[in-house]
Amino acid sequence: IVFALISGVWFACEKKQAPQAVVDSLSLELDGRRVLLPNGWSLSPAGKIMPLGDFPMNLVVSPSGKLMAVTNNGQGRQTIQLIDPSTEIMLEEVEISKSWYGLTFNNDGSKLYASGGNDNMIVIYNTSQSKLEKIDSIVIGKPWPVKISLTGVSLDDTGGKLFVTTKENNSLYTITLGTKKFNQLPLGHETDA
Repeated sequence: IVFALISGVWFACEKKQAPQAVVDSLSLELDGRRVLLPNGWSLSPAGKIMPLGDFPMNLVVSPSGKLMAVTNNGQGRQTIQLIDPSTEIMLEEVEISKSWYGLTFNNDGSKLYASGGNDNMIVIYNTSQSKLEKIDSIVIGKPWPVKISLTGVSLDDTGGKLFVTTKENNSLYTITLGTKKFNQLPLGHETDA
């Protein structure tokens, strides 16, 4: 009886292990996602991976959650991609030369404001049809080599103001959307966002 009791307690406390097939399947899936870093370490990203453009710097989601925009600002082709997050399908991709980081939707998600970087302008897209249709721009100065270089963009849609930071003349610009007039506030240091 003592032997049976000890055996029953041992069996009840024995750690249950996943079937080997499940462990092998998971291991293969993680190995397939593994990225080797220059320092020899590796990463196995969680979730799904969606290919984007050259050096994606910023991703914003529309207030409704129905659209996602990504700005790609690498040395190659610079683009903005419009994505349906529920299906993970790229709806449209447009080229925007000399762009940099700044990206924001308006309150109803019908417009996307994008930093034109060294072109020293904000490009405005209509996104109401789930496309990127360039409808306007706000020019802050002449393009490079004029050293302004727009970076971060933030919108007060209710107040009709767009706030833009720069990395070359180290300023914050406050733009009145109705008139496109702006004020410059020197910040004294570079801002990237």
